[in-house]
Amino acid sequence: MKTGIVKTWDRRKGWGFIQDDDGWDYFLNISNIRKGQAIHEGDRVKFDVFEGQRGPSAENVTKM
Repeated sequence: MKTGIVKTWDRRKGWGFIQDDDGWDYFLNISNIRKGQAIHEGDRVKFDVFEGQRGPSAENVTKM
């Protein structure tokens, strides 16, 4: 599992990007945030990575 910070987040559109601790960016869709979690820009999170339609994407995103 990787860790990083929510770099950008557009709550209205339901997507954004996470930057991991090594500086890589991952696409984040609202459907890949664990239920009951509210994500905001600047939040520290842990997540898994998969290859999505838009490149490397985050899933199982949980606030730390």
